[in-house]
Amino acid sequence: RNLDEGTEHRRRVMTTLFALAAAQGSLLEAATRTSPVLRQVAQRLLWRRTALENGARFFCELDREIEVAPSGGAKGLGLFAKVDLAEGSVIGRYTGVEMGEDEFDASPSTGLYAMRTNGVVIDGEDPDRSNYCRFINHSVRRGERPGAE
Repeated sequence: RNLDEGTEHRRRVMTTLFALAAAQGSLLEAATRTSPVLRQVAQRLLWRRTALENGARFFCELDREIEVAPSGGAKGLGLFAKVDLAEGSVIGRYTGVEMGEDEFDASPSTGLYAMRTNGVVIDGEDPDRSNYCRFINHSVRRGERPGAE
């Protein structure tokens, strides 16, 4: 699927889930009775619905809403917002080579573009196997230019 088809599919799924929740009563209550995992999914869906109702986007558009640009000095590139983004907007999906932590630790990767989550490492070092999300940086200071956080 391309990005547009994937986004449309997610919208259809979420619309169906919300319609079912309305028909069945509280989605959160129904999920709580079923399993903790479903409760967590329901909480995320409800948060996402609120974010979408407030103007958040599923994925930001590169070069229209966000851009890869020099971070200043010798820091390299970073991902920056070109417009104000609504709270809850999804910048994009971090992509790269997925591997276990032990496999990553033994790899020749520099780790500059690696993200660890739930025992899995997503290594975005190879530009052919990753996307613009590899340029998302973190700073506790605010720079002269508003960054995508």
